[in-house]
Amino acid sequence: FVAGMLSALIYAVLTVTFMADQNVTGLTLTVFGIGFSNFVGDFVREKSGSTSLKLPENILESLGKVEIPVLTDIPVIGKMFFNYNIFVYIGIVVAILAAIYLHKTKAGLNIRAIGENPAAADAAGIPVTKLKYINLMLGGGICAIGGAYCSMIICNGVWVTSCVNGLGWIAVALVIFAMWDPNKAIIAAVVFGGFSVLKYYVPQVIPSSVFDMIPFIMTILVLIITSMRSSKENSQPKSCGVNYFREER
Repeated sequence: FVAGMLSALIYAVLTVTFMADQNVTGLTLTVFGIGFSNFVGDFVREKSGSTSLKLPENILESLGKVEIPVLTDIPVIGKMFFNYNIFVYIGIVVAILAAIYLHKTKAGLNIRAIGENPAAADAAGIPVTKLKYINLMLGGGICAIGGAYCSMIICNGVWVTSCVNGLGWIAVALVIFAMWDPNKAIIAAVVFGGFSVLKYYVPQVIPSSVFDMIPFIMTILVLIITSMRSSKENSQPKSCGVNYFREER
């Protein structure tokens, strides 16, 4: 979590303080992060003298499926909804807390105002730069939890080069698909996850790559539909990806 916050701090300094292009900076740091993590992982593995790096078994066991008393024992839906590892429950809790934060707290309303019109928010006395730094770092920490899921759960605690394998872009697509709403993101995550495993349950006549494309196709359709409806509630924040120059206020 801390490593994710520090990574996001670099992004915040470049985009908020030095006004670098947000999209270019994000792509640059993504490529840098992949290369840096691979370098560190391979370096540690070589220094250890082992062919692979793996977390201790006691840690892996603690990350196994968590059975919720009573709920897990419910026929059919018990195993379907209440029998997952701790990261799944953390993700749901974080999404709910994010929804409460954005829609029910003063700080959340302020950050939404900044997303729509930072100049107006600044004029109203909202500390634009401070809130951007805080929320970018919080977002980076949450992203790090997703990265931990990839390395500890998907890869079973074994170091694998580029273990995230593009799942971060799925997360970006999910945010767009959920129309920037944390509550909808929970449902969108279930839908995206369902399509990601659907390839294991259908006849092999359909290439698995087709199912990998479905989340992105769905996201494109959502973008088209929302742009046609031009609904303010279902669109991205107006200042998303746009730098705020206070001198131009």
